[in-house]
Amino acid sequence: MTLRNVGGGRLHPAVQDLCKQAEKGEISRRQFLRTAAFLGVSVASAQTFLSGTPLGGVAPAPALAQEPKAGGSVRFACQIQEITDPSLFNWIEASDLTRNSVEYLTYTDADNITHPYLAESWMPSDDLKVWTFKLVPGIKWSNGDAFGADDVVFNINRWMDPSSKSSNRSALEALEKVEKVSDTEIKLTLTRPVLQIPEIFYLYTMGIVHRDFDKNGANWPKSPIGTGPFEMTEYGVGKIARFKKRDGYWGKPAYLDEIVYIDMGTDVAAQVAALASNQVDILYRINMTELDLVERLPNAKVLKENSAKTICIRMQSDQKPFDDVRVRQAVVLAADNAKILELAYRGQGAVGENHHVSPVHPEYFPLPPLVRDVARSKALLAEAGFADGIDVELTLGNTQGKWEQDAAQVLQQQLAEAGIRVKLNVLPAEQYWPIWDKVPFGLTFWAHRPLGVMVLDLAYRSGAVWNESHFASVEFDEALNAASGIVDPKERSKAMEKVEKILQDSAVMVQPFFPYQLTAVQKNVMDFRAHPSEYYRMDAVWLA
Repeated sequence: MTLRNVGGGRLHPAVQDLCKQAEKGEISRRQFLRTAAFLGVSVASAQTFLSGTPLGGVAPAPALAQEPKAGGSVRFACQIQEITDPSLFNWIEASDLTRNSVEYLTYTDADNITHPYLAESWMPSDDLKVWTFKLVPGIKWSNGDAFGADDVVFNINRWMDPSSKSSNRSALEALEKVEKVSDTEIKLTLTRPVLQIPEIFYLYTMGIVHRDFDKNGANWPKSPIGTGPFEMTEYGVGKIARFKKRDGYWGKPAYLDEIVYIDMGTDVAAQVAALASNQVDILYRINMTELDLVERLPNAKVLKENSAKTICIRMQSDQKPFDDVRVRQAVVLAADNAKILELAYRGQGAVGENHHVSPVHPEYFPLPPLVRDVARSKALLAEAGFADGIDVELTLGNTQGKWEQDAAQVLQQQLAEAGIRVKLNVLPAEQYWPIWDKVPFGLTFWAHRPLGVMVLDLAYRSGAVWNESHFASVEFDEALNAASGIVDPKERSKAMEKVEKILQDSAVMVQPFFPYQLTAVQKNVMDFRAHPSEYYRMDAVWLA
């Protein structure tokens, strides 16, 4: 077939190989669309390329039962915590508020396919070490200033400053320099090939703020300048936040007139009660505990998606007693991940394999199933000098709900069989987050990332800002680098076998399961979809 990108422009040479794999039926439609999008192919072009392959062309969108209509206000139950700098967010809810005003270079949808956003297109070099991004022309900030390359270069340099505490430094660890090519074009030069650059730019900490953000006090709620379709009119920590539709938005206008976020605390049951009594329209999430009740509500609908979100019950490899790999291995061997999923989350998810790569990740490689071995666990403890067992404390915060504590209690019972006596230190969520990366043995929730290499970059690369386990391995870093530079999804999966095995053998964590993503809305809320990352754009949502 003859390949051309919609709108002109060269195509990365790897696209030809992807098309051949699609022609042979060797990769799925989603794998093709996702990988082609990374390489700068527009979705329209990718869909055209699929025509005539065993995957078939993309089916036309079904006719709408109702045409979307403008107007109205929705009430969204969501935590409203203190925020200042979007690049320093360590909880997703904050970004779900600010993303109404603070936009991103790219957008990854609920199917893990990446689309243009503030950047209208991108093109990598053949070796994936130089990336050129073209920005949408004519965008205006809410204060009337023109948006352009200076804003993007400012943000990226700010993230990468040696004094920055943003996790973006880890996500863009391979970045050597960023340059302004023109007012609407930037160029990134990397030290090594990285496929997932467009995907990275939709991480929730990568919202693009105004180039004068620091001059204005580096506090977004006090100077809420943005390019987005809504503008903030009220922000009360622990109370309420309001966003109204903005006149003069550069893109397609939003349907809703207003979004009202209401902080109802962390008790999901109370939020469900508010949904039942028509006090709110959208819930940020529900858990298995509330699922049966919500399914019985006549005015509500449950939304469900597969996800790579998870909990990691991790051990800091440089803190006693976990600095001895035998102790970590003893913990892992005494755990039964499948049983934890069954008892703590009613089996609603995928079993984890202690390497933080999910079956929903396109590069996932299936390792042999884990086998629990309590006898071997006891023997390793004895070798490490704990023949009579060991006492440890596990700290957690139920940051996503009581199911975290349920999982910890199941693990506590399992480890007891091997002589590992676990004391649970359960803190309020607001007390856990300030110490989540400091406790030697902790249970931390990790959000979905569309690619396994992305979460491994953030959480396990040596020296990464969010490396809470303090894991450091040159072999692992090199293997991860190699996997990150492979375009072919099949070959990248093969490379991930080594990455996953190193992490699994190092016994860094018990990572029991990947729970389904669940939420609920009123039945008149339209075009709101459960996003596996919990990244909720509201510009297309409307009320029937």
